Amino acid sequence: MSLYGLQKLIRDINRVPAIREEYFAGSDNIFTHYDLTDPEISAIRDKDWGRLYRMGVHGLLLRPFSILHQVPEPAYLTAIREPA
Repeated sequence: MSLYGLQKLIRDINRVPAIREEYFAGSDNIFTHYDLTDPEISAIRDKDWGRLYRMGVHGLLLRPFSILHQVPEPAYLTAIREPA
């Protein structure tokens, strides 16, 4: 697992408009710029908040990322509190 690359991608989606646009356009090319494993890419594609949290993505990155996807706070909290 490449937690650094995963968190860097999420941070960039949260903060860099051009990267956010590329991500929301659905381009898989975005993943080539970060050192990600297949499970990490899958978790991002699936918007699996719980799995991303259990992979180690910090909540201060993950919650803004989920807000970009219009996930209500109760749904987000339920997802990250689910046991592995």
